[in-house]
Amino acid sequence: MNGTYNVTLVTPFGPKKGTVVFTDRNGVLNGSIHAMGDTSNFRNGKADGDAFKFSGVFNAGFFNVQYTAKGAIEGNALKGTVNTNLGTFEMYGVKA
Repeated sequence: MNGTYNVTLVTPFGPKKGTVVFTDRNGVLNGSIHAMGDTSNFRNGKADGDAFKFSGVFNAGFFNVQYTAKGAIEGNALKGTVNTNLGTFEMYGVKA
């Protein structure tokens, strides 16, 4: 699960590109999201085999967005969903 992934979040405002960095330590997932010129760290996520789940707060310019992301890694591909107070969005990407 460790590594950097180039991801796209499908939003009503168009696709938003960014990167997600995962550090898996015995199933405890930490890392960061870099998108829209900002970096947001997350801690105490969970990794179970190829599945992941993590949450945090992302600074989206004039407001903060709380999110929970979950999905799976298959080979070099990442697929998942991100649930926010603004809706649920598809996320996909590949290992950098």
